[in-house]
Amino acid sequence: MKKNDLFGLMMLAALTLMWGCSSSDDNNDDDVTPAQTALRWTKTQGAPNWEIDWSGNDSPPQWTAPSPEKYETWMILMVTLQPELVPYCTDDDLMAAFIDNELRALTGPGVKVGTNTKKVSFILKIMGNETADVKVNMTLKYYCSKLKQTFTITGNELFLPEQVYGVDQDYIPNLLKGCPRYPVQMQLSLLFPQPMPKELQPNAADIIAVMVGSDCRAMTTVGENLLASPVNLMVSAKQEGEKGTIYYFSARENTVWNTGVTVDITSAAQHLMMKY
Repeated sequence: MKKNDLFGLMMLAALTLMWGCSSSDDNNDDDVTPAQTALRWTKTQGAPNWEIDWSGNDSPPQWTAPSPEKYETWMILMVTLQPELVPYCTDDDLMAAFIDNELRALTGPGVKVGTNTKKVSFILKIMGNETADVKVNMTLKYYCSKLKQTFTITGNELFLPEQVYGVDQDYIPNLLKGCPRYPVQMQLSLLFPQPMPKELQPNAADIIAVMVGSDCRAMTTVGENLLASPVNLMVSAKQEGEKGTIYYFSARENTVWNTGVTVDITSAAQHLMMKY
């Protein structure tokens, strides 16, 4: 049995216990395939205007690049911007690296790849007096001029003297975790039963979103896998326990479906199997 098939069976068994029978009609559906089952979602015609609001009101930071003569060595770190932030990136953006709150590197976007700029990287030359591979308290700060927002993440990282990191293999830190507007981030995995109902034949341009009221908190395109494997989203919240509703936009039908499925947004990852 394939791994995905086993995952699907396990998820189906768990969610059957959780949800139970949704209606008395389901008792007569034992021989009905998902493609023949009536769709229980509600729909609205027209394309959605979904966009996550990452904006802030930060002024451009007054950062000053470090003086190389103060340091004995350096390391190169190429930071690739995560796809969600790429559409907002401009030449006025800044990426800075701090070690123990001391600014050690400062640069603007240095590498842009693709006709529609689908990949943006910042090349940081991080100065230091660390002469061996040691862990340091490092902070990355990204100022997005278009959003007027500073994203900040901190962690213990290796300082690698005179080494280059992030070129052969992309280093894509989750800068969105450092957004003050949404301090809670949740990984959500959705598995769609196969085959899909005829009203919902998937298309690579279809969109899945999680909404809190009228606010979009997560969205992704279905892509080329056409729901054959779990769809992963990062859901944002202003506080623990906000409730989000899952929506599905069918590009072929130009229709938004409200699945009726809600999730409590917490910092703990969730895995759900969608139902029809």
